[in-house]
Amino acid sequence: MGNLEKQLIDKATRKHKKIYPCAQKTTIADCFTRNDERLMLWFNTEDQSTHVMSTVLRKTRKKS
Repeated sequence: MGNLEKQLIDKATRKHKKIYPCAQKTTIADCFTRNDERLMLWFNTEDQSTHVMSTVLRKTRKKS
């Protein structure tokens, strides 16, 4: 699991305290989706509602 994934998990737990995998996933690490230039974390909270948090993926520049 990379830094961005860990940051999204930290952000979600700060906001919602307890988070859980959603759908049929068994771990939070399985709850990430990449779409275009976004990394998204899907998760459930204690009230069984589903939430998503996302961040922009930065492109790395090639050194010349």
